[in-house]
Amino acid sequence: MRSRIPPETLYLLMRSVKSFAFALVLTYEPVYHTVTLGISPFQLVVVGVVLESMTFLCEIPTGMFADLVSRRLSVILGIVLCGGGFLFEILSPSFAGVLVAQVLWGIGLTFFSGAEAAWITDEIGTERVGSLFLRATQIGQVLTIIGTFLGAILAYFSVSLPIIAGACLCLFLGIVLSFTMTENGFQSTYRVEKQSTWTIVTRPLRDSFQLIQTHSVLWLILLLGIVIGMSLGAFDRLHTPHFFTTIGLPSWGGLSSVSWLGIINGVISVLSLLGMEIVRRRYQTLEQLAIIKLLVGLYCGMLVGSFLFALTNLFTIGFAGFCLTQTCRNVSRPLLLQWVNLNAPKQSRATVISTYWQANALGNIAGTPVLGWLATTASLRTALSAGTLVYITTIPILLIAQRRWKRAQQVTTVTGEQ
Repeated sequence: MRSRIPPETLYLLMRSVKSFAFALVLTYEPVYHTVTLGISPFQLVVVGVVLESMTFLCEIPTGMFADLVSRRLSVILGIVLCGGGFLFEILSPSFAGVLVAQVLWGIGLTFFSGAEAAWITDEIGTERVGSLFLRATQIGQVLTIIGTFLGAILAYFSVSLPIIAGACLCLFLGIVLSFTMTENGFQSTYRVEKQSTWTIVTRPLRDSFQLIQTHSVLWLILLLGIVIGMSLGAFDRLHTPHFFTTIGLPSWGGLSSVSWLGIINGVISVLSLLGMEIVRRRYQTLEQLAIIKLLVGLYCGMLVGSFLFALTNLFTIGFAGFCLTQTCRNVSRPLLLQWVNLNAPKQSRATVISTYWQANALGNIAGTPVLGWLATTASLRTALSAGTLVYITTIPILLIAQRRWKRAQQVTTVTGEQ
């Protein structure tokens, strides 16, 4: 029998523990790859392509699984697979082991990426979920800060320790959710419809594609996902070696490279927390127009920060640019998720969200190898600058979406008056 924890509380707990565990793993995984295993910049890019390939291949099937079978089960499976992937990476300390680990936790990521948001939206409704997304991200940032600094202490003894701790925590979270997570706002299509299996399985996917074809804003959101994936996929893999080799980390106080990464990520988490609190207090109800305007401002901040980080030789400027980029990025994520939610119908919400992440993965697969090749043949600075130039196209996409949304609202108003 499952405990009766309110869905809002359980969602916050789940996001908090997941943020803590992912901070332990993802903050120090680049160091494990670069320093412990000695993986080259091009191999780092290959790792990213493998991970995003899993997203591209599995987002739609796992999103359909969530829409047709169970969003609760999809979330639990995803978290357990992520923990298993993280743990495998340590148990098999080689480039091949890292690639297998990406396959495991990449599939896990697709299981909960759309289902997590769809589950809580079903449980409490679209009216309340926007503010909950922001609150969950804020709490997650607090736990990220704690996880980052705890990981630094563990990494002092071994870089593998924070990854092992995060993996075990994910596995434990999956077990706890299996006993506490309810699903009252969703009922499986298999249980309520007497149709052929093929019709039931393909309908969410068909409905999602039909919706995207007729919904101009959704088309632009997917295009935005492709551009973001093309530009930021390589950034996520190359910023650590750029700090280590191009900019260089200072030797103030005898701090190690692992300690510096912990400090940098801790500062980003604090700034992200403050940024999301400002958004939450100033915008109580996030409508589409407000979200688009906020995203334009945040993406402009990311562009400035990314160029500073890519082009400078000074640690202080690189530090400031990187913190600005990652802070704006963290604040924009729950806003983008809410924007997708506002444009997705309930019956295929997980599939639509998964389609966005698949578009993001497609951009990663298309852009990351090119930028990795630039990093190998030219320089890390060239690759990061090229990725930032690609990211500039997010601004006109958002402005077009804003214009189309206003036009649609005017048509709706005129139709209503008639």
